[in-house]
Amino acid sequence: MRGFVFFLGVLLNLAASTAASHEVRPAYLELIENRTEDASTEFRASFRQPQVEGRFLGLVVETNCDFEITGSRLTEGALTDSAIITCDEIGLESIEIAGLDRTLIDTLVSISWLDESRTERLITAREGRLDLASVAPAIPVYFSIGLTHLLLGYDHILFILMLLYLVRTRVMIVWVVTSFTVAHSITLALSVYELLSLSQSAVEAVIAASIVLLAYENLQAKPGLTHRFPVVISFGFGLLHGLGFAGALREIGLPDQSQIAALLFFNLGIEVGQLAIVVVVLGLLGLVKFKIAKRILTMPVYLVGGTASYWFIERLWLILLPAL
Repeated sequence: MRGFVFFLGVLLNLAASTAASHEVRPAYLELIENRTEDASTEFRASFRQPQVEGRFLGLVVETNCDFEITGSRLTEGALTDSAIITCDEIGLESIEIAGLDRTLIDTLVSISWLDESRTERLITAREGRLDLASVAPAIPVYFSIGLTHLLLGYDHILFILMLLYLVRTRVMIVWVVTSFTVAHSITLALSVYELLSLSQSAVEAVIAASIVLLAYENLQAKPGLTHRFPVVISFGFGLLHGLGFAGALREIGLPDQSQIAALLFFNLGIEVGQLAIVVVVLGLLGLVKFKIAKRILTMPVYLVGGTASYWFIERLWLILLPAL
């Protein structure tokens, strides 16, 4: 069991050390079509791009129409540009986010049309151009955001790996993963519907601290409470991580017409990403037959603990900095 988790832990920790732990907050482009007296088409546009590691990404919206920025404003962790898009009789056909290929984030595009219909599509770093005339089927946008948030949220993945280090049997893995899923689904829903509200920066700092705690527990010679009650610990920290998942969703909000469906798709995307990691671990366990020395086996725990400690100090510093 631990042999494969060892190698997976090393690989993911190397990936986490070369990328921002939370560079997965999506950018958001909202277009609202206006009525005009001539044959032209006009949209009011709002483009919000997140701040990553204290800097803005320099993303630029490009379309086949005239795009005129009318104002900009800074909010907590984001830069929002307001603009007017004016098209000729051809209308709006394409949208491209220049510079998106340099990042790990996606851009949710939401278009409200005059007939009160709504289009929601996702522009990814890999495919930075959106063709509105395309009729190709697309993965539900909130599912994609949830999946991306999990797979590129290295702190969440490292937390799951530290949980896997604690357990000994596949049955216990199922119980631990299930309790984590139930817990984060509860706080995700409560937070999105504003029934529970905590500072996102504080939540992210405590999430990093939770990884440090699990790493510490994995290094102890004698089993502690975490080893004896992994399901309870998983549930408790799952409540915390649900608030972290909600942060990405609050960045873009839920569509008024289908809030419940969007929330379910987002949560489903998280679960698919989480289960994919666990399934890979379980599927390859049978291929790993050799033993690994204890000192080498604990190396990923030190790496994960060190990385999470850095994240915790960094996030705590960002909280304390405004008060200094």
